[in-house]
This record gives sequence, C-alpha cells and structure tokens, in this order.
Amino acid sequence: MRRLPERRSDETRAALLSSFASLVFQDGFENVSVQRIVAGAGTARSTFYEHFGGKEDILRASMAPFFATFADCVSSENRPDHLGKVLDHMWENRRLTDAIFSGASRLILARNLSEMVEARLRELHAGAQLTLPYRLGAIMIADAQMALVESWLRGRAFARHEDVGAALHDSSRALARALARTGVGRKGSAS
Repeated sequence: MRRLPERRSDETRAALLSSFASLVFQDGFENVSVQRIVAGAGTARSTFYEHFGGKEDILRASMAPFFATFADCVSSENRPDHLGKVLDHMWENRRLTDAIFSGASRLILARNLSEMVEARLRELHAGAQLTLPYRLGAIMIADAQMALVESWLRGRAFARHEDVGAALHDSSRALARALARTGVGRKGSAS
C-alpha cells in the first residue's frame, strides 16, 4: 500500500498537469502562466516548483508518455504496443493540434522528442561509428516523426491510424539503421 504523502503528491502532480492541459488547450502555451496553473489546480506556487521547474518542464511532462512512444519506434524491432492508443488519442483530440504543434510549444516538444530519440539511438548503436552525430541524427528522426503526425492531425491527407503507426515505426527504424550503414571510419561523426 502506498503511503499517504506519496499518494497526495501524485494527486497534486496530476491536478497540476490537468490544469496545465486545460489552459493550454483553451488559451495556447504562450498565454499560460504558472500562477494560472496553480490557481486551476488549487495549489500554491511553491507546490508547483516542487514538481516542475517551470512552464517548459510541465509541457514536456504532459507530452512525455506520447513522445516516449514515438521515440520507442526508433529502437523497438516491433511496433510499440501502445502506439495505436497514442495515435487514437491524438486523433480524437486533433482539434487541439495547434496547442501542441505551433509556436513555442512545438519548438520545446521537438527538442524534447529529439532528446528521447537520441537516448534510443545511443542504446541502439552503442559504440558504433555513425554517419551523423547522435544529436543530429536524433533531430532528423524527431522532426520527421513530428511532421508526419502533425500533417496527419491537420488533415493534410487522410490515413488510418494503423497506417500512420506503421509508417512512423518503419521510417523511424529505417532512419536509425541508415545512420550506421555508412561512414564507418569517419572521424568525429558520433559525438
């Protein structure tokens, strides 16, 4: 059984994340303040900072479960089991695409996703010489993933979520493998 302070801390964190999400979808990331988040969650400002370093940190935390699934596509031989659920959820909430895929929030999330992808690449190609530095390869893959998902959510072309999931996984894996195919012996390419 979980101790009461832990459970209360989890509930507070969940309330902060819920308040943040509501505000972002209502007013956009740029218009959300920590003060408004804590007011919506019924907590103190100091409590917010016990859980998050700031607005960027809570944005990353709110999208981490989704983007971790995208990052898993890089290193997972099979499509991640929960990829379909993530894409279903995003499709059902596509009217909120601008809150995630525009302005400062897109830049923050693209950086966050590329960091997750970089960690997967480092595990996948541990000690290997790559054609590009890990970070640059991760940025390439993360930007491709975000472009696919954003374009799909914005309705630029219709595709079933199963097909988007397959394309997301297969293209991420192919790009990750391509990074190790050539360039063996090049100096400084895997920094």
